[in-house]
Amino acid sequence: MSKTINPDDFRAYSVLEISQMLGVGKTKTREMLDSGILPVTKIGRQYFTSPTSIQDFLKKNIGKELFF
Repeated sequence: MSKTINPDDFRAYSVLEISQMLGVGKTKTREMLDSGILPVTKIGRQYFTSPTSIQDFLKKNIGKELFF
């Protein structure tokens, strides 16, 4: 059974879940997380964000090429 994610659900997400929101691989996602460019709060090993924050990030960077 697939889990439905509420777009405003600010909680801990795995690197895999964030990569699926972005539509890129786990390695590229980890590079983006480590660079600090993504809208996340890191507490220990956990990344807290929301699908809405990820979508806003993508909309804000339309047409830009991001390098890591």
